Amino acid sequence: MSSMQGDIFQSFGQRDLPTGAFPEVCTALYERELASLAYTEMSSLNALQRRLASTSYYVKQAARAMLEQPIPLQLDIQNASWQAAQKRQLNHSNSQPQKLQQWLQRQARLGAVVPVLDLQPRLQRVLLDSIDRLDVQQQRVHLNMHGWFDWQGQCLEPKAEHIRLVRPDAQTLVPALCGHQWNHRGRIDPRTLSLREVLLATSFDWR
Repeated sequence: MSSMQGDIFQSFGQRDLPTGAFPEVCTALYERELASLAYTEMSSLNALQRRLASTSYYVKQAARAMLEQPIPLQLDIQNASWQAAQKRQLNHSNSQPQKLQQWLQRQARLGAVVPVLDLQPRLQRVLLDSIDRLDVQQQRVHLNMHGWFDWQGQCLEPKAEHIRLVRPDAQTLVPALCGHQWNHRGRIDPRTLSLREVLLATSFDWR
């Protein structure tokens, strides 16, 4: 384990970054991923070993991207998280389906990062996913984690009535990156993004 940590904490020569920013972000991401792995069921010991072997690479990739990408949010280096003011509730306007369809027709592509609203009554949040299939003929799109959606954002998977695909914009991306959450009473503490979500967030074209 020590050799893996030594590999992660190689110096990251960015003159415009705070001293020690790269190893601090790496530490937070690395600890977060290990905690996640501790509660993840693996099919075999070999699967766990492969996951651990790749962790160093993806942690460094995510840390560099967090520090380099021009994401218009405050970066908390110690916790490897983005910060922004949280709205009183998660907004979902009636015009979202039309905006999504227009965006899919004009800009959707394979690998594009998209926000997904999780509108469960007891816990509402915005998750990040990516497009891996486009079915223009049937006007539907498939996401890597959440399955099929129609072009109005309705999830076509069983027992997923609370899931909505929406157009990527500031209103949906800011709460997704900051891990904002709500329940029936209002705002609750933000959640911590997974390493996968950090990589998705930093692959988005913020220009």
